[in-house]
Amino acid sequence: MPKIEQKPTLLLTNDDGFYADGIRVLYEELSKFYSVIVVAPERENSGVGHAFTFNNPLHYISSPETDDLKGYIVNGTPADCVKFAISYLLPQRPDIIVSGLNNGENSGLSAFYSGTVAAAREGAFWSIPSFAFSICNESFASARQYASIVPSMIDKILEINKSCFPSKVYYNINFPPCEISDVKGTRITWQSMAFFDDRYERIEVESHKSGEGFMIYGEKKDIEISNAFDSRALMNNIITITPLTFDSTAYNAIPHLNILEDEDFSKR
Repeated sequence: MPKIEQKPTLLLTNDDGFYADGIRVLYEELSKFYSVIVVAPERENSGVGHAFTFNNPLHYISSPETDDLKGYIVNGTPADCVKFAISYLLPQRPDIIVSGLNNGENSGLSAFYSGTVAAAREGAFWSIPSFAFSICNESFASARQYASIVPSMIDKILEINKSCFPSKVYYNINFPPCEISDVKGTRITWQSMAFFDDRYERIEVESHKSGEGFMIYGEKKDIEISNAFDSRALMNNIITITPLTFDSTAYNAIPHLNILEDEDFSKR
């Protein structure tokens, strides 16, 4: 009797919430090749970074029987969803974790704020191959077309992983602000270090006793000119694949700081 190959298991989450369009188009495409279980936040969690629920209980419900998206709805953050899925909800660890498809790009320093990217980072903490997929707002109408190439991208990256054995690497993948027919290629990119010129604008609100609130706005400044960096390549209609890790040590600073190891800090 021929051996029946089981589909790899894939945990799918996001930061736009369980009922967002992006996770649904991704679920449809991924389900063709993987055994997909969805564990996603009950509401939008954009910009929460790697926040997780600590001194409060988490709650979850199963998705309604009438919903095509099968899985669990959690009253937490994207990182919560991954932690909770791995350590409680799922009978065994998934083979792959995918976060997205986020409505809005997460290139450069956005990755530090992104709940989408944080979910992939959390997966990498557990040594599970993890991917974050985001698409520029301007091209979200083409989300289904971009989602159709996601399984192939995952397969090709995982094939490379088998031979290179990268340690604690996760992948931040962004789709550009154009139709897929206008894409100018795919680049393996560095994370942009462009600065966010964030400012706050006062608005009138009725929900606070002060009667006012402040909304953040701004844009990236000093974007590198080379397509070697994800923010610039994305602007030039290139799909970007940025391998990330979570070792933030400033190695070049250590030799200069070593003199402090014998320092008597009780003296000034």
